[in-house]
Amino acid sequence: MTEIVIDSKSDSDMLLSIVDRSDIEAPEAEYETDYVDGRHGSVNRFKYYKDVEQEIEFNILEEFNIKPQIRKIKAWLLNAKSFYFTDDDVYRKVKRVKISGIKNDVAEYGYFTVTFSCDPFEYARNDSMIKVSSGGDVDNIGTFESTPLIKIYGSGKGILTVGTTKVAVDLQKEYMLMDSEIQEAYYTTTNLGSLMTGEFPKLPPGKTKITYDGGITGVEIQRRCRYL
Repeated sequence: MTEIVIDSKSDSDMLLSIVDRSDIEAPEAEYETDYVDGRHGSVNRFKYYKDVEQEIEFNILEEFNIKPQIRKIKAWLLNAKSFYFTDDDVYRKVKRVKISGIKNDVAEYGYFTVTFSCDPFEYARNDSMIKVSSGGDVDNIGTFESTPLIKIYGSGKGILTVGTTKVAVDLQKEYMLMDSEIQEAYYTTTNLGSLMTGEFPKLPPGKTKITYDGGITGVEIQRRCRYL
């Protein structure tokens, strides 16, 4: 039976069952549209993909008054950061959560609908850090460019090249974490942005060559593969 896992806790852990879930349509693209004199049709510039929604109907039936459990369930849902279904190998990032009025006419039974507003993309669940040798390839198995987390080891100055993107670093700690999603470089809680020069790398779908030199002795990458 398919379950939903929200922040590592499943619906059955919360004594819930899924009654139904909506399909998620492909994310809708937002464009800036202009018309130019002398040119037929519009000129469109892609801006971003919009959030998507997932609607799920739950029920709960026990042999005791479920009101205290319902209060725990609401807190679990309203604080959700991500979820996945056990019949798939991707997860979604949650932006907002809306819970419908909970039908609880009978003390032992409850029924309600939850709407999750999510990031436009699905993300690969099994996507841990992988070691990359200089001159090796990283394979983004997703269908859209990803914003990787890169861990750089070494000492002193070096150049990291990811595809056509070159980044100069000055390594003064045990390692540097370069996070293309939040556009920051750091070591634990120390910001190292002043010790890197260049754009934060992205990984297009398919294979991308990685090279490094100078004081860089090793590189690990979490690809963060994602799908439209």
